[in-house]
Amino acid sequence: MEPVTFYFDRCFGNRLPKAINHTRPPFTTEWQHSSENRFKQTMRDDDWLAICGARNWIAFSHDRKFHSIEVEAAAIKQHKVACFCLCGANGETFDKLRYFITAYPKIMEIVKSSTPPYLYKIETNGHRFTPVEL
Repeated sequence: MEPVTFYFDRCFGNRLPKAINHTRPPFTTEWQHSSENRFKQTMRDDDWLAICGARNWIAFSHDRKFHSIEVEAAAIKQHKVACFCLCGANGETFDKLRYFITAYPKIMEIVKSSTPPYLYKIETNGHRFTPVEL
C-alpha cells in the first residue's frame, strides 16, 4: 500500500492536525491552513475535494451535511474521494484527538479494503462507523 495522507478540512482549524503530527503517526497529515498547502480560507469544498481525489488523500471533515449538499456529494463521487466525517465539531481538541486515535484502526481497515468514493460518519466515541449514501 502506498503512503497514506490524511487531509483535515478548514473546520478542524490547525490544532488537531498539529496534535496528530506531534505523535509522529504512520501517515502524513495535511490541512487547510498548513504552511505547505496555503489553501485560501475561501476555497470551496468541491475544490479541495478535487485535490484530495487527485492526490489520493483521505479527507476528514466535521461537516455532517456533506452527503446532503449536492456539490460536495458530487465532488466526492466525481473525484473518487475517501472521506470521513468525524463528529464532535464543538468538542475540545484533546477529545477529538482521543476519538481519532480510537477510530484509526477502523479507518485504516476501510481505507485498505474499500475503493473510493465513500463517506463514513464516525461517532464521537470513535467506535461507531456509519456509511453515508452519496
